[in-house]
Amino acid sequence: MSDLVVVVGQRGRLRDYVRYAVREGRDAAQERTVHARFLVPTGTGGDTLPRPAAAALADRVAAIVATESLGRLTVSTEVHETRGPDSEARLTALVAALDEAPTRLLLSPAFEEFTTTDVTAALQAAGLAESVTVERAPVERRVLRPPLAFERSPGRVAATFGLSFAFYLALGDPTDPFDLATGVLAAAVVAALLSRVVLETTPTPASVGRVARATLFLPYLLYAVVRANVAMAAVVLHPRLPIDPSVVRVPAPEGRVARALLANSITLTPGTLTVDVVDDEVVVHALTADTRAELEAGGLARAVAFVTGESPPSPASLDGPGGDAG
Repeated sequence: MSDLVVVVGQRGRLRDYVRYAVREGRDAAQERTVHARFLVPTGTGGDTLPRPAAAALADRVAAIVATESLGRLTVSTEVHETRGPDSEARLTALVAALDEAPTRLLLSPAFEEFTTTDVTAALQAAGLAESVTVERAPVERRVLRPPLAFERSPGRVAATFGLSFAFYLALGDPTDPFDLATGVLAAAVVAALLSRVVLETTPTPASVGRVARATLFLPYLLYAVVRANVAMAAVVLHPRLPIDPSVVRVPAPEGRVARALLANSITLTPGTLTVDVVDDEVVVHALTADTRAELEAGGLARAVAFVTGESPPSPASLDGPGGDAG
């Protein structure tokens, strides 16, 4: 049984996060013994780590804990298998580490593989929603420079080769044997040299689904851009220039990629400009009341969540049936 379960990832302020978790556990252990489990998820994809890296991270956590005063708090550190082809399967594996005893589940603010919304839904599906509470640790994130190169893997090499070969044939003649032969050679060279820098994560079967959904999203975004251009032209040509500039906060989907895609999609549509991304909201400057209403309706946010497979903004935070930014 564990009173506190702390999920640890490779990014963020690890020392501050571990110290915060220890402090919270120690405060809860004023009158009784409290046990805290630090879990380092291991697997492939998302924020999970290969087992050697996960074991090294667990050792770092144990070393930080050893410098802290624990009082009646007991601590264990372990590497937990969260393997699966996608984030949903890995989340199910994480929930399997919990039991029905009253537990507080603490997530690092930089660990985006499992969001509080997704974890809560998984706990409900497992019948643990009544006994497990989920929260993000209020520890500031540290902005880290991404690595210049990632680990080479067969998936990265194959994906880089396929993309390069398809691009080569798109510029040439796919029915010409010479173009086919030189395309294979060129794609092989590109894959050998650039496979470690082209893709941030190793492609999985779920990646194919995201690409397919992205092809559906592009016409939707193009329509929003064209419609916004027409609307802005009408505003400019109107004798009274009916503008009503304002700054609004738009609920954003969970996940770093989803929020970046939403922020850039909003900026692409005339009449709206993304100013900042704060926690789970995108701060946008809207030029007219109509563009503000469409932003608040949340159609574009839901479309972005559809592409990335992340959790869409809570319906309670969105007004209206849907709409597009612009």
